[in-house]
Amino acid sequence: MGDYALKFRPNHHPLVYNPFFFLSITQRKSLYIMPEIIELPTLQPTHHRSSTSLEFDSTSIIAPSVSVQTSQQHLDDISSFSPDQEVQLNPVDILPPVDGGRRAWLFLIAATAIEILVWGLPFSIGILHNYWTNTLFKGQGESTITLAATLQTGFLYMSAGLFGPLLTALPRWQKTIQVLGLVAASVSMITSAFATKPWHLIVTIGCFYPLSGALYLPCATLLFEWFQGRRGMATGIMYAGTGIGGTLFPFIMSGLLEKVGYKAAMISIGVGYLILGSIALIPIRRRIPLSRYEQQGGAGSEGIRRRPKIDWSFMRRSAMLMGSLTILLTSLGNFIPSLWLPTYADELHLTRPSGTGLIALMNAASVPGNALLGYLSDQLPLHIVVVVSCVGSAAACAFLWGFGVHEAQLVAFVIVFGVLGLSFSALWSKIISIISRDDPVAPTLIFSMFTFIRGVGNISSGPVSDALLKLNTLKGSTGGYGFHNYGVLLVYTAVTILSGGAAGIMLRGR
Repeated sequence: MGDYALKFRPNHHPLVYNPFFFLSITQRKSLYIMPEIIELPTLQPTHHRSSTSLEFDSTSIIAPSVSVQTSQQHLDDISSFSPDQEVQLNPVDILPPVDGGRRAWLFLIAATAIEILVWGLPFSIGILHNYWTNTLFKGQGESTITLAATLQTGFLYMSAGLFGPLLTALPRWQKTIQVLGLVAASVSMITSAFATKPWHLIVTIGCFYPLSGALYLPCATLLFEWFQGRRGMATGIMYAGTGIGGTLFPFIMSGLLEKVGYKAAMISIGVGYLILGSIALIPIRRRIPLSRYEQQGGAGSEGIRRRPKIDWSFMRRSAMLMGSLTILLTSLGNFIPSLWLPTYADELHLTRPSGTGLIALMNAASVPGNALLGYLSDQLPLHIVVVVSCVGSAAACAFLWGFGVHEAQLVAFVIVFGVLGLSFSALWSKIISIISRDDPVAPTLIFSMFTFIRGVGNISSGPVSDALLKLNTLKGSTGGYGFHNYGVLLVYTAVTILSGGAAGIMLRGR
């Protein structure tokens, strides 16, 4: 029997469009078409010189010099072949669509919910700090209570940074590590309900709650798999959860403290945190599955699991240096308003809105701010969006807060700063994309480093601002610059944020 050639039209690979079609090449060097798997009702032989063409009605594969044996004996032999006698071409795994589809949007919704849970309490810690200082532990250990509140946010950022290498080395344990972080955060809130001394808060809220960074970190890094063209928009939506949590938690916390008391309030929040977090964890999964085994060694070697290979070359790129410097400088300034604006408003005796109301409004403004900056980062070069964010928020500090001694001026400040300054983290995904250059392992490591740097900026904001408020260099100046030594602090805030924007000019790319 002469040679046969199977012809299919270009751009219609059968392994993609017909996952049940496969070729089995045997040790006899013959190619068999499995009749029990695919039917070829329109097969028509046509002779061309020394080969024969089998025409198909829709597609064609060219495979000259491959013989086809159709005798009943050979067809009967097929069932007798063992797996080690065959080399099979398996179909390409079909992945969920990127930038859309049910699973991508479910992931984004779940990641946003976890963002609300993890960051809602730290961004409303002022409510608890006030209760601890003035009610629960009145007149005892005020500095210890302040340290517990500061450690919660700072260690949360830094712990997320430390979990990055762990999750990179043990990717198969991701879900387990997330569950452990969820349980640790829930237990920290429940046990804080039974605190009888201020140092108990350092252990529970200050040290155990930050372990929730393990719950949060995979949400931020797996987003790189689910979104590419709309990555900035998706990041903005997810980070808007911080603003939502910072807006809702103060009112939830105040309401519970007033109606059921401190102990019942903390237990209720801890239990609710565990339930809602467990539900939100269900859609958090990879788009690209990890391969179960990788083969190494000679023939007959067993499958050996290997950790993902890490390429550290991104550390030598100038974008990594500029991105780290940008985040460090902006973090040194961006936490100052959240830390001192309530005190500033109270010293001015503002009531509509009060200091707490201003913080809630600033967090609320960051919700559309995150979406806006994320969208702009998809449409414009990154360095332009970084400059817009930094210049706008620095100008708001220098002018709206700097000369703001009335409610209207401070309301305008918190809105502008919430949109442009508090939302800066929405640009992280684009910065990471430029640095990692689509390396699938690098984003987790880079993100963890960025969160650690941001934690350094957060923790240092307390002692640095404390020292600056002791300087009366601008005493007697106009507006906030001359009010209770706030002048130097305002200048420091504006300069650090503006310096971060200057470093961000070097971040070229989209």
